[in-house]
Amino acid sequence: MPPYYELAVARFLPTSASSSSSPCECSRWAITVTFTSSSPGGLLYQITGTQDDYALAAPASVTLSSQPNSPSSKSPTSPSPTDQNQPAGYRYASKVAIGYADAELLHNLHSTLAAIPIRHGDAKWGTHEWVMQGADALRKVEGFLVERHVSTQWIKDKFGEK
Repeated sequence: MPPYYELAVARFLPTSASSSSSPCECSRWAITVTFTSSSPGGLLYQITGTQDDYALAAPASVTLSSQPNSPSSKSPTSPSPTDQNQPAGYRYASKVAIGYADAELLHNLHSTLAAIPIRHGDAKWGTHEWVMQGADALRKVEGFLVERHVSTQWIKDKFGEK
């Protein structure tokens, strides 16, 4: 029996607070694959950019620490290892498990997520919608289990978003 990796939704918050919107409205979501439960290392799948130029980023190796980007004496211009490959201008906040991926079929993850149409110029479509479309697509792919209860509202509730 092959090993299974955790599928999760990672939440990123802006590094600087904006007075015009709440953190919940500004959060970015991405799909992550965590290789072992004892290590936070894995792959990050995300769309980057803005509503006018969203694009699927190349899968990135990332470490999502359990102490999300705590304040430190490091210079803000040199990212720590946990900051690398994360959305520019955002810091990792938390993640919520949504299912599992068969290690032997992991190669299907990228092609499945790359097939999701990206919408430009639509203010109502963004990282949350892309993640949910990815979860729905992965439900149909052999070797991936995305729990039935996973929905936008369920994820928002787990993250404490409105």
